[in-house]
Amino acid sequence: MNGLKLRYLLEDLSPVQGRVLDVGCGVGQVAKAVKRERPDLEVHACDVSRSAIAAASAAAQGVDFRLATAERLPFADGELDHVWIFDVLEHVDDPELVLREVARVLKPGGGFHIVLPLEGQPRTLYRLVGAGTRWTAKMRHGGHVQLFAAERFRAMASACGLPVRRTRWSYHLTLQVLDLLYFTWLDLRGPVSGSVEDMSVARGGVMGGLMRAASRAVATTAWGEARLLRRLPGGCGHFSCVRAG
Repeated sequence: MNGLKLRYLLEDLSPVQGRVLDVGCGVGQVAKAVKRERPDLEVHACDVSRSAIAAASAAAQGVDFRLATAERLPFADGELDHVWIFDVLEHVDDPELVLREVARVLKPGGGFHIVLPLEGQPRTLYRLVGAGTRWTAKMRHGGHVQLFAAERFRAMASACGLPVRRTRWSYHLTLQVLDLLYFTWLDLRGPVSGSVEDMSVARGGVMGGLMRAASRAVATTAWGEARLLRRLPGGCGHFSCVRAG
């Protein structure tokens, strides 16, 4: 799914020139991928984790990595042409503060692209099982402190000066089922140190091979499903916003 997220981001970046920012960049894979695809852009990235920024900066590949929080970005008003956030807003205590900070650093008319899990979205399996109420496994094991639906995000973004202009969707049936199964399994097993992908890479022998083959099959199915159903609501939203003038 990271490839799909990057594809949609690059589509939004296609008309952009100038300075861009990845907020909550982690170890910098997305920022570096953008720089490889768009060497003409001045790519900046920030994260709250010192270890992540240190790892990203060790092979920066032309990206300017900085230690900073999403609530206090190290840029002047109207300094940036485009900002993106992948899978961060659901982890912060005050999402409106983050969105207002994004709007502050963007030029009027600048673009904002966000990927956001939507466990509160109507007509999803998350809502069916009562995510956040009866079913809280993902909130506890995934560190989500916010429960979003698309309408909640649209209203919040508009109020912060970042109205949504386009929405694409992913996490339809396949990944919703796997999400529910995985986090329910964590409830039964207890916390693990890495993702399913990490475990499949680390494991050898026949079982490791089967795990890797299953992971590839799931990724291929989820990609095709998301591309085919990208206009139909799912459990993850890819929102394209514009800084109000």
